[in-house]
Amino acid sequence: MPGFRALLAVVVLGLLAFEAGAQTPADENDPHPHHGEELLVLDPPADYLQHLPDLGLEILDVTDLPGIGSKLYHLRILDGAHPFEARDKHETKFANVLVDAHHHFEHHKAKVDKGYTPRAATNWQKAPSSCGKGLRIGIVDNMLDQKHPAFKGVKIKHRSFHLKGQKLARTSHGTAVTSIIVGRGGWHGLLPGAEIVHANVFHRGKKGKAVGSAKSIVRAIDWMIHQKVSVINFSIGGGKNKLVAKAIDHAAELGTIMVASSGNRGPFSKKKSYPGAYKPVIAVTAVDRFERSAKFATALNYIDFAAPGVGIWTAVPGGGKAMSGTSFAAPVVTAYAAAAQKKSSASRQRMPYGTISANIRRTAASPAATAIRAGGSCSCPRFANQSLSFMPSWLSSKPRPS
Repeated sequence: MPGFRALLAVVVLGLLAFEAGAQTPADENDPHPHHGEELLVLDPPADYLQHLPDLGLEILDVTDLPGIGSKLYHLRILDGAHPFEARDKHETKFANVLVDAHHHFEHHKAKVDKGYTPRAATNWQKAPSSCGKGLRIGIVDNMLDQKHPAFKGVKIKHRSFHLKGQKLARTSHGTAVTSIIVGRGGWHGLLPGAEIVHANVFHRGKKGKAVGSAKSIVRAIDWMIHQKVSVINFSIGGGKNKLVAKAIDHAAELGTIMVASSGNRGPFSKKKSYPGAYKPVIAVTAVDRFERSAKFATALNYIDFAAPGVGIWTAVPGGGKAMSGTSFAAPVVTAYAAAAQKKSSASRQRMPYGTISANIRRTAASPAATAIRAGGSCSCPRFANQSLSFMPSWLSSKPRPS
């Protein structure tokens, strides 16, 4: 029991180190920060108090710990000694009494890297706000915070197709996705000079969750066609729908490139996500900054490309946030597809999926990809290395498995 009690005492000393106070930085003797000028002592002897002045200490408070049958003494160091020096002096005087510095503890949450912007994630070089000028990119998502500083100076045309009689679903998703493509200033979007045609297809469901409807998506695609966008980004997913498939096929016949996220159901899910799984759509999954497949990423055979999609610093209403998901990998490929299409002057007349995918893959894998320029003013990345990963060898310009 004495050993067990001593172990509990050590635990208690640590857990009670949350109280407020000045913090002493970590040093070479102890890598953990702690409250300066304080010690914690457990169960000192009966004659303890009379020795405190000699040790340069005074009592701040005493706490009963009935659970382990102990008393915790919270002491202040009066003589200016470093907590470790005071601790050593105390141990010399009372060798059998547990004493330690008043350490700090912290949550084990990952630090957000605000520098991991879309351009940092994809290795795109810094570029002026005109990068992407002349490109017209469609985004089908939820509501967009057009007043966010990330979009200052960006030409945006927005329309909502949410169901009549339903309230708008206000989330950060649409703002984050859009900022990856055109975010300006410190948001480092990939094509800040491009024009955005943005369609909201989400309404607020019965439980407050954002819900996108097939009707809204069909109407949005129809509008995108009339707006003559070159590429449409769908960072959304759902079930197979005949009407949506028809709209997708029609857009593809007109030469519109379509890119969609593949889903976040994990590598063992067999459930396809549409519109990403439709043959005319380029499906994108996510990798982290070390080119490892994201643990949430779908890994089915309809996926065409993998791009950075973990911890991307994006704009959200009211500020910024690190976002993860295949939703945030898709806009990377959308931006690349738009830039590559402009560079190659590809015709928008009946460009089938196989040709689109093969052209992007061939361009991306080529060393010449570093020379691709959007709007004639900014370099696109070499996706063959860090920026874009490619799926296994079954991929080709042939139709994908259905």
